[in-house]
Amino acid sequence: MSDLLQNNPRKRDEHESMIRGIVDFAREVRIHLRDLQVIFGTVAERAERDTGSLRIRPWGLTESMDIPFDDVVLASTVKEMGWERHRAIAAAQQSGIFTNNRKTGK
Repeated sequence: MSDLLQNNPRKRDEHESMIRGIVDFAREVRIHLRDLQVIFGTVAERAERDTGSLRIRPWGLTESMDIPFDDVVLASTVKEMGWERHRAIAAAQQSGIFTNNRKTGK
């Protein structure tokens, strides 16, 4: 799908607009990446138009990370969640289950 987005600017813009719509609206999000990682986190900053990425602080981690919109397959809001589930996700991300080993590209 990344080839489709790279070769078709209209599709890329639609994809980025969809992700931006969710990230701009929600505070807590679930991000599915192209490398099959899933990150639960808090939107650290609203996405600027020119950056092409979003800034998120994964639950359980102290460092924020920038994620390019092209790496995101799906973004969704995190609805009501009990603290036990939130802590379990934070612990999993902290232990490295959700590591930052994304592919650098081809």
